[in-house]
Amino acid sequence: MYKVFIKDKRIIFTSNQHDVDKVPFGIALAFFSKDIIPIVLDVLSNQKDVKQVLFYVNNVDEVFSEFKSYFTIIEAAGGVVKSNENKTLFIYRLGKWDLPKGKIEKGEKIEDAAIREVEEECAVSGLEIVKPLPNCYHIYHLNEKPILKKTHWFEMKTDFEGKLIPQKEEGIENVEWFTNEQIQEIALENTYASIADFLDKI
Repeated sequence: MYKVFIKDKRIIFTSNQHDVDKVPFGIALAFFSKDIIPIVLDVLSNQKDVKQVLFYVNNVDEVFSEFKSYFTIIEAAGGVVKSNENKTLFIYRLGKWDLPKGKIEKGEKIEDAAIREVEEECAVSGLEIVKPLPNCYHIYHLNEKPILKKTHWFEMKTDFEGKLIPQKEEGIENVEWFTNEQIQEIALENTYASIADFLDKI
């Protein structure tokens, strides 16, 4: 299964019949054509009651690859960072709690980009990648062109106990370590649908 978010709505690609039965407030389609992509984007952008569109197809990887070819792809990388106290690092930007991440620079390794972005956005050091996590996808428009952003996530750990400093020039207002309870009570109450889905998945 693949999920692609467009604001708080989503496009799902699956070959599992059970997923079709779990699509409230949405549309399920048993076919895919590249020509239908702009229609789907328009429906999700303008029809308030439609929360998701599901494509029920046989070859999910093949269809998702064709879907991706419609967009300009931008790749980013970031981390779910754990402290010695098992707290998780969050940033506050644009009125939402989020996880630290950013664009991969040309020629940069994905893992290096993930560590660099966390370091830059939070002023944290001593980061070590534990394992890769599932990727996330979301759609936005830049100069009226459709962009598909793929974010590579990694679980990280650090012994860092210094002061966290938000990267103000990137619009980050605050950086906090959250306990699991605070993630539920604070972060998940005010975050992006893609981040909430990702945290639920892991």
